[in-house]
Amino acid sequence: MTAQPPAETTPDRQSLFASYRPVPGHYDEMFSADGQVRPHWAEFARRFEALGPGDIKRRLEQAQRLIRENGVTYNAYGEAESTRPWHLDAVPLLLEAAEWRSAMQALKQRALLLDHILADLSGPQQLLRDKILPAELLFTHPGYYRSYIDMPVPGKRRLHFYAADLARSPDGAWWVIGDRTRAPSGMGYALENRIATSRMLPSTFRACRVERLASYFITLRETLKELAPQSRENPRIVLWTEGPSSPHYFEDAYLARYLNYTLAESGDLAVRNNQVMLKTLGALLPIQVLFRRLDDDVCDPVELRGSSKAGLAGLLQVIRSGNVVAANPLGSRLVESPAFMGFLPAICEHVLGEPLAMPSVATWWCGQPYALKHVLERLDDLLIRPAFRTGDVPPVNPTSLSRRARESLVASIKARPGDYVAQEHIARSTVPVWTDAGPTPWHVAMRAFLVANEESYAALPGGLVRVSPNPEVLDWSMTAGERSQDCWILADGPIDQKSLLDPEGQPVPLRRSGSELPSRVADNLFWLGRAVERAEGAARLLRSVLARLTSEANIETLHELPVLLRCLAEQGQIEPGFVVEGLQQHLPAIEKALPAAVFNDQESRSLRATVNEMLRLASIVRDRISIDAWRIINQISQRSTPPRFFHGDLEASDVLAVLNHVIVDLASFAGMVAESMTRTQGWRFLEIGRRIERVMHTSALLQTTLVERREQEGPILDAVLEVADSTMTYRARYLANLQVAPVLDLLVSDELNPRSLAYQLARLAEHVDQLPRDQSIAVRGQEERVALSTLNAVRLADVQDLSAAQSDDVRRQLERLLTRLSDQMPKLSDAISNRYLIHAGVARQFQSYVMEHES
Repeated sequence: MTAQPPAETTPDRQSLFASYRPVPGHYDEMFSADGQVRPHWAEFARRFEALGPGDIKRRLEQAQRLIRENGVTYNAYGEAESTRPWHLDAVPLLLEAAEWRSAMQALKQRALLLDHILADLSGPQQLLRDKILPAELLFTHPGYYRSYIDMPVPGKRRLHFYAADLARSPDGAWWVIGDRTRAPSGMGYALENRIATSRMLPSTFRACRVERLASYFITLRETLKELAPQSRENPRIVLWTEGPSSPHYFEDAYLARYLNYTLAESGDLAVRNNQVMLKTLGALLPIQVLFRRLDDDVCDPVELRGSSKAGLAGLLQVIRSGNVVAANPLGSRLVESPAFMGFLPAICEHVLGEPLAMPSVATWWCGQPYALKHVLERLDDLLIRPAFRTGDVPPVNPTSLSRRARESLVASIKARPGDYVAQEHIARSTVPVWTDAGPTPWHVAMRAFLVANEESYAALPGGLVRVSPNPEVLDWSMTAGERSQDCWILADGPIDQKSLLDPEGQPVPLRRSGSELPSRVADNLFWLGRAVERAEGAARLLRSVLARLTSEANIETLHELPVLLRCLAEQGQIEPGFVVEGLQQHLPAIEKALPAAVFNDQESRSLRATVNEMLRLASIVRDRISIDAWRIINQISQRSTPPRFFHGDLEASDVLAVLNHVIVDLASFAGMVAESMTRTQGWRFLEIGRRIERVMHTSALLQTTLVERREQEGPILDAVLEVADSTMTYRARYLANLQVAPVLDLLVSDELNPRSLAYQLARLAEHVDQLPRDQSIAVRGQEERVALSTLNAVRLADVQDLSAAQSDDVRRQLERLLTRLSDQMPKLSDAISNRYLIHAGVARQFQSYVMEHES
């Protein structure tokens, strides 16, 4: 049956938008001044209304769930230490193609102008000689370094990427509120908005004939490729990120995956033989282009900011030698400062011989006496900003200040006038936003993106849109605002169906890669494997304990419970006092204390803290794991929190349900790794981490439970099999006949059991043997010797000897074997780190599980 389009409806005041009222004195994007829907919104309005409030709410919740599962976050202004989820609105911003082309033509002129200014300021400085720009505007700029002078830039353009923050005035004209010339952020968020919105409103998206975004990113890739000094057919291009501490790290990882570039931090890079090299497991690989996402002055601590820990020493010299290109070039940040905006009209006339096509918001640099006088006379009508942008600092509205604060501001401006600019307020346009009360007008901020191409600049057919009911919030930064909207440019001709995929039929060179994995990525994958396995071990042990605490049996009769509690104490899950005679009566009942301990993220080895570490590591390597694998980890993080209905003391049964979900999700992640992750070195290091951690967990479990012989070992053996996820296998072999020897055979010696120590050690030996190494060296490395010696120790162990207890009721052979494994696993971890991961930073080590046996 063919789907029928929604019934014809007229979006008038009797419709879904009946209560919508544009804000007086502001241009409304959807409705004209007389209350009529603008023509280019008519098709969208008809189809949107046909959905109805219930369907719109459902679709929006699905889209927001997708964004949440994808882990889309951002750092809002003033929240450098935390991230916030990305909220998408159900209504996109619609713009006509003709209007957009006109606006982008004006921005292309502006980009060319800023490109010329950059070239002049880092070269002949003719604008200063001709007094078009005040010399002090450049030489007092805190981001200006003499090292930028005569820095070579290949190609026609110095400014490769440009973004403009836009706003509409009440008459509908576009104004530039700010220029972004360093490493404009927001492209990744705009792309994610498009994916989520097109899935939320698929038929509406197709019917409105929305321009696709892929053409822009194709041009971006071609531009970076053409910048390469060598190997232009297949240059090595790296997206250079500041790392997880950056507010833009999500976007950096997102773009690296989308553009198929290696994501690299400064620790992944090195300068060798006047080249920038990528540190990998296999070798140092030369880089031709750095897609830079760092601030200019932190990129080279030798010639720029000496205190920088994020840069690459010697980078500028390599750039001067022409062996690497940075895009945007260092120094491009200069012209994004607001102080330049007031001079652009005169520079445009002087350089291009034409007026500035899109005006900037009226700006006065207080370093000029007449401008200072004007600003002080009209202070209450203006916003005050720093003249030189070194970060997103909110403007100061003098009318919102106390008398003393206002006097202090005036004194500061008079003392250092060159440090300030003043700008006029702008009455931002409004757009419908979907709320519980229906469509409501919120104010709009938009960022448009351009990339240099052969002729001039190409514009993204869309942009990053932020909306807020409070327009002053949008004056701070594009990361401000409460929600984001997709931007639809409505085509007036055929839709460009370009894709980032290679054209059909074009031959692709076959390759199998893996050794080019950056050492830092291998390090983080290794520790991700450790964290995942530690979380599973903790969750299974906690579940076994909580299952017994919630059973019908009398706690005093559960002989295995004290032993399991000791396991929890030795793993740092509970206070040691719970298993020490004489201290137990001074602590809360374990059934009351344990549920809260599960979610205590202040205890470094708790389940919650381990999951936090797992999520952190996964976020760092999210460009190396599949979207589904990331979603599973994100879901584990969301589920390993107190139940939503928790308002007081947690009940053990509530936590048990949480643990069941977490264990199933961890099994899903293991299955994803086993069935979907390519067997490259990244997978291998993840697996090595998991296997080492499982050896340590199982060894600790057996050491605590079975080294000391007890009178009634049946319940303990049953609990051990349960925690080790081997109950089913044991019962299939031996039914209900629980004895120490077959349990140890299953959990120590049986290489067919994926939970046994022998299985882990066999896999470790295989993985270590496959790590990159110089084949001409005949001597085995330390990691090889440790892996083989521990495997042989387990293979040569006699299960009957292991299960035999001496006269003091201690199984000495088992104790010696488990102690050896517990000692050797950290050594294996260190040996692998020292040989392959030494570039990644300070070595880390989970604290050992095992405490000395108390005889």
